Amino acid sequence: MFVTEKMDHISGLPKIILHNILSKLPTKDAARTSILSKEWRETWLMFPILDFCDTLVMGGPPCDEKFLGKKDIFFDYVKKTLQRFCDRGLAIKKFKLTLNCLDFEDLSHQHLDLWLKLACESGVKIVEVYLSDAEDIGQWYIFPPSLLEAKSLNKLVLMGGIKIDLEFLNHSNRFFSLQELSWWSVLLQDEREFERFISRCPLIEHITLKCCYVYKPPTIWDQQVSWTSPLNSIRMRGLQKLKVFDVQGLQEVYIDAPNLESLCFVPNSRDVPYKLDFDSCRNLRLLHLYSWNSTVLSDKWFIELFSKFPFLESLKFQNCSISESINISNAQLKVLVFSNCCNLKEVNIDAPNLISCGFFGSPCRRVVSFLSCSSQLEVNVALSINYKDLLDLREFIKDLKPRNVLSSLSLFVFNQYTDEPKPYVLQPLSPLPHIKHLDLRTVPEDEAFFFPLLNCLFSICCPETISLFLRRQFCTKPFAEFLYETLMGRKQGECHCSSGNECWWHGVKNVKVTCELNLDENLDFKTMLDALPAAGENLFFSLEL
Repeated sequence: MFVTEKMDHISGLPKIILHNILSKLPTKDAARTSILSKEWRETWLMFPILDFCDTLVMGGPPCDEKFLGKKDIFFDYVKKTLQRFCDRGLAIKKFKLTLNCLDFEDLSHQHLDLWLKLACESGVKIVEVYLSDAEDIGQWYIFPPSLLEAKSLNKLVLMGGIKIDLEFLNHSNRFFSLQELSWWSVLLQDEREFERFISRCPLIEHITLKCCYVYKPPTIWDQQVSWTSPLNSIRMRGLQKLKVFDVQGLQEVYIDAPNLESLCFVPNSRDVPYKLDFDSCRNLRLLHLYSWNSTVLSDKWFIELFSKFPFLESLKFQNCSISESINISNAQLKVLVFSNCCNLKEVNIDAPNLISCGFFGSPCRRVVSFLSCSSQLEVNVALSINYKDLLDLREFIKDLKPRNVLSSLSLFVFNQYTDEPKPYVLQPLSPLPHIKHLDLRTVPEDEAFFFPLLNCLFSICCPETISLFLRRQFCTKPFAEFLYETLMGRKQGECHCSSGNECWWHGVKNVKVTCELNLDENLDFKTMLDALPAAGENLFFSLEL
């Protein structure tokens, strides 16, 4: 049966709908639609989201003469596409440029300057430029002042190898439409330039500032050397519209934004004193702190925090110094996460509206109690442990109160420093937590560890689903087969059934196994396993109890 044009109802849809369809596709697939029909070609030529990536054209770093030809093809394609929009008077919604294999010797400033100028003349709303990191000060791309003429610009993302000089920052224009700004690894002229730039963006709502640098000119002692240093501090005042601030790599941050809702902070160095002052942000709802060691987070700290910011709903801590024992009491809190906060030994949580709580990182014996909690609360645990630490994991789950809040368990299990597996023969906890998912990312390669590992894990939880990620030396096909045979009752190791109490997994009625590859679902497990690659594939086991 042949498809005729009369049967093609999609091509007749309004252009705005067709453009929305293209926006959902990867750039390469969206471009392929241009060969479907004349209508689709015209739709693609008018598609206002322009995403240029040199890797898609050249395939990788230069290696032969063919690369030079492909480079010219890429330059010509970008220019002609942008010029077409200008000539037709079409508006560009988004201009995204990613350069992975072109360096500054291949790409002159004139190319980038022209491309940005053409985009601005077409009323571009979003500009994203991703360049490779500059090796030295002489190779930074100086961002052109022509972008200041883009009155419609509401989002600007710059990453790597870009220098913002005084001509750009001292321009008298104000960005009345700019709402989102993201600068990563960008070089500034001095410490205060970013603050002056932001002061000319009255509608700014979202700022991301990560690992930026400051230009250091030659000194009177060495007139030949210029260098860069990390941007160290920032003070932002009177940002009435700002809602999200994500900052990384600074040591001192002062922010006055009365409507700020989300704040993420990562200092440049854990070993150097740092300061974060956001006391005026009374409407804060989300606070994420990373490598926070200048202040120990104690009961007093949490009491003061909730007093200053009464609307806090989400708290996340990673690599932070926290007291061994803390009490958290807040009726607004909905999300709470501790990641690699190893010194924390006991936490009592009184948060009746909490719906998500996570403990991630290295194992330790920790007592977690929820004094009051929502019926929707889900506790997710993800740990990297040695085989010998499995009993500590069991104690952690055993001390979780109430136990039924545990929702998922994700584990990286190694067998370092253990020549022979300990013969764990453990009775299941009572009551045994029934969890939604058990994710085994790595397991010992030695088959002697397979049953003791499963026996220990199945004694602390009864999962609805289990996932494995096949990787050489970490989670292999032999383990996947052993897991399947155990769940199907075909492997009978030494467990506590000998005492007269049957293990729950011996009562599994059926196990359905699926994978990401589009294989016949009627294949038996062994055939499916043989058809999978040795690594890089996820297996999902659904248990019918």
